[in-house]
Amino acid sequence: MLAKLKGTRLYSILNNKCPRCHEGDFYITKHPYQIHNFGKNHEHCSACGYKFDKEPGYFYGAMYVSYALTVAFSVAIAVAIVVLFPSSGYKVYMISILLGLVVLMPLSFRLSRLIWMNLFQHYDKDALETKK
Repeated sequence: MLAKLKGTRLYSILNNKCPRCHEGDFYITKHPYQIHNFGKNHEHCSACGYKFDKEPGYFYGAMYVSYALTVAFSVAIAVAIVVLFPSSGYKVYMISILLGLVVLMPLSFRLSRLIWMNLFQHYDKDALETKK
């Protein structure tokens, strides 16, 4: 199903792929919950040679994306509690949202960096041919 999305930013984000060629992996590990390596990424794309970290502090902007994702996750958790447990008190909301955000933190971190990169780099179908 995701193969149909190749060439879109969504494909790169959901598959942890290079935003330029959609072939090389961005992160060293595929699984975001391998805690000792969840934030480590390659310096260059193994397929097209694209440099991921353009300049010092490049990924500071990803903090804004991470904030937006955190708000979205918090709202989704709150809506789920309202639907599943309508008579819950505020403590249930607070604990559930905090626990949910802690559990989703590695995923949020990875997604925010991939979204940030995809805002500034477009898919180039000829990227692999220009490297060779």
